[in-house]
Amino acid sequence: MVEIDDIEKRFRKFRNDFWEDVTEINAGESKLNTDEIKTKMTESEYFKTIKAFAEERGWSVVPKDLTLAVQKEGEEKTVEVTLVDTFEENKLFIQPWSRVLQKLENLNK
Repeated sequence: MVEIDDIEKRFRKFRNDFWEDVTEINAGESKLNTDEIKTKMTESEYFKTIKAFAEERGWSVVPKDLTLAVQKEGEEKTVEVTLVDTFEENKLFIQPWSRVLQKLENLNK
């Protein structure tokens, strides 16, 4: 079973792997386009681990760009777990661990 500590480790690796790409994209100096980076991000272990965490707790998960929309079966409420924000066309912002942790704790209830 996936635990929050496992996700935090994946978050730290994700941030370390992508901080340079995000900085270059935001400065307009990247050789990669934003869509390529987004694809790599959504295929990362960080995204996969959070998806597994939610599914193990009975939530259905629908990926929406860099956000995971999760919904408990039989409930109308959808919780959006934004892992990376997109703003000003092609700029990216990796959500801080504290914000992601709040969402995960809500899923764990």
